Amino acid sequence: MYSDTNTIGIVGAGAGGEAILANLLEIPGIIVKYMCDINPDAPALELARKNNIQCITDTSLKVLLDDTEVDLIFEITGKDKVFEYLQKNKLPGCNVMGSAAARVMFHMIDTQQKITTELKAYKIMLAERVMERTDELEFVNKELQQQVYSYQILNEKLQEINDEKTKYLVNATHQLKAPFAAIQSYVDILLAGYADDLSDKVIGIVGKIKTRCVLLSQSIKEMLELANLNSCIEENIKMENVCLNSLIAEVIDMVESISEARRIEFEFKQCTGNCMVKCNPDQIKTLVQTLIENALNYSDDNSEIEVTLIEGPSTRVTLTVTDHGIGIAPKNLKLIFKEYFRSNEAVKKSMNGTGLGLSIAKRIAQIHRTDILVDSTLGEGSSFKVAFSLLQE
Repeated sequence: MYSDTNTIGIVGAGAGGEAILANLLEIPGIIVKYMCDINPDAPALELARKNNIQCITDTSLKVLLDDTEVDLIFEITGKDKVFEYLQKNKLPGCNVMGSAAARVMFHMIDTQQKITTELKAYKIMLAERVMERTDELEFVNKELQQQVYSYQILNEKLQEINDEKTKYLVNATHQLKAPFAAIQSYVDILLAGYADDLSDKVIGIVGKIKTRCVLLSQSIKEMLELANLNSCIEENIKMENVCLNSLIAEVIDMVESISEARRIEFEFKQCTGNCMVKCNPDQIKTLVQTLIENALNYSDDNSEIEVTLIEGPSTRVTLTVTDHGIGIAPKNLKLIFKEYFRSNEAVKKSMNGTGLGLSIAKRIAQIHRTDILVDSTLGEGSSFKVAFSLLQE
């Protein structure tokens, strides 16, 4: 019957036998049952006795050779007569390994032992390094937690400062609305001739005052709108089911008088599929109006603006507003959504901009979990895209 345990006898208890025995004792599944030598003081016999191995000193080796449990005999004496004697008298199921083969085996065992020892040492070193790294990581983690806590406190303070700034901005702009409305009313009275006749020079000056008043009033309105958008609680914004085809058509109608005066044609390609979205209609109308008015402001007379609404990709519907106007320089594409930014080309084309329209539009897009994408070539025109999530039927 096959067994994982091998029983061995060693003949020759000199230095080589002692080395073989020492190595074999370290190997699991190996049982050294006999240690044989005619010299009772041989080195390996003492090691054998300490490990309860039967020691044989007679030359016949009968006990060893007649034991059916012995699978292998190591002949370590190096004497041919001893090897031949063992080969001749061993039992059929037992093998004899001569001194040359034993030396090879010893070398292999010794090498294996060295590798095992090195692996154990490496394992211990690796475990120590893991412990060191674990301690370092715990220390770093504590530092990171402290930094996160510090940043949270700093963020809360910054949020408080931002809230105070927003409140101040809202209050200041509210206080400015009334004086500018009064100035604009007085200007209208002067221009209407209710305060006596004015010279052409004075009329020109008053006209410029009116233009500035209109621009400042628009700035105040947009500053308030942006402040309200930035400070609002998104969960409290009222959402409704809205047909984008109808909403866009309404915005185009609102600017029709301006487009007709400048002979700019609108080509509106409505969505032929589902275009129902859940949104705040006033905010989306502001977003669409901003994109369309921008296209008008920065287009040449006698040109065309394309507005398309197409279902897709996936469960979305995409609005695209394309003009053939002044375009945007590549370096300014990432800046156009910043508050109060206006490129030199934009200022030359239209003096009436505040630099807040696209900031407001982007904030509205963020509230509705989307973004505004821009593709533009300087001198050729721009295309703005916004994708809205469709209301599923």
